[in-house]
Amino acid sequence: MRQEIEVTGIVLYVSLVGEYDKRLVILTKECGKITVFANGARKPNSSFRAASQSFVMGTFTVIPTREAYNLVKVDVKEYFHDIAYDMEKMCYASYFSEFMSYYTREGDFCTDNLNLLYVTFKALLDNRVSNELIRYIYELRLMDIEGQGLQAYSCVKCGEKEGIRYFDAKAGGVLCEKCALELKVTSKVSDSLIYTLQYIVSTPVNKLYGFTLSEKVMAELAFVAERFRNEYVDKKFKSLETLSTLG
Repeated sequence: MRQEIEVTGIVLYVSLVGEYDKRLVILTKECGKITVFANGARKPNSSFRAASQSFVMGTFTVIPTREAYNLVKVDVKEYFHDIAYDMEKMCYASYFSEFMSYYTREGDFCTDNLNLLYVTFKALLDNRVSNELIRYIYELRLMDIEGQGLQAYSCVKCGEKEGIRYFDAKAGGVLCEKCALELKVTSKVSDSLIYTLQYIVSTPVNKLYGFTLSEKVMAELAFVAERFRNEYVDKKFKSLETLSTLG
């Protein structure tokens, strides 16, 4: 008989199975992204009913099976219920889960990923930073965690640290004027944007959502984040398509 194990994680998304069961995809600190079956979770008296929802964070006691895990017990730490009451926040949270799922798999070491997702959900509910800004910060930081980080401290081509004023997604980050001229890059960015990028990729995760931007710098960040993601992520996300319809 296989032994029970405890994992700490956040439910990325949920699907229905049969008449009474649910299939949970959970990002865990210990085992990466795993699939867990919550048998009977849709029954009115099930102890899994409230805990087997998207975005729930807790300690999950599971039993490994040949291809997945079966849920035994849940100790919920955060439900993040309020996300579901705001359609825009719900779409953003779904996108953050989709984006995380794209990068993670079973067996990964996911402490940094889990911490990032947790503080991002908290930021969504705090309302101190716009949802759009949260998105761009999250995208760039997750890509950095996964080894696809944007080079923001020196010219990605020659290593020069002074006079970095240009950005090129294909090159992988910022460029000095000389290298930008050689590569025929014309996308010039402000010092404020450079400082913002440096902050995003280097600050402790618990301080990640502690700033706001002017409209001008926000537009620059949107330009950089979208082009960087489009260059290195080969997937269309359903939740982003839904967001685009909200206007």
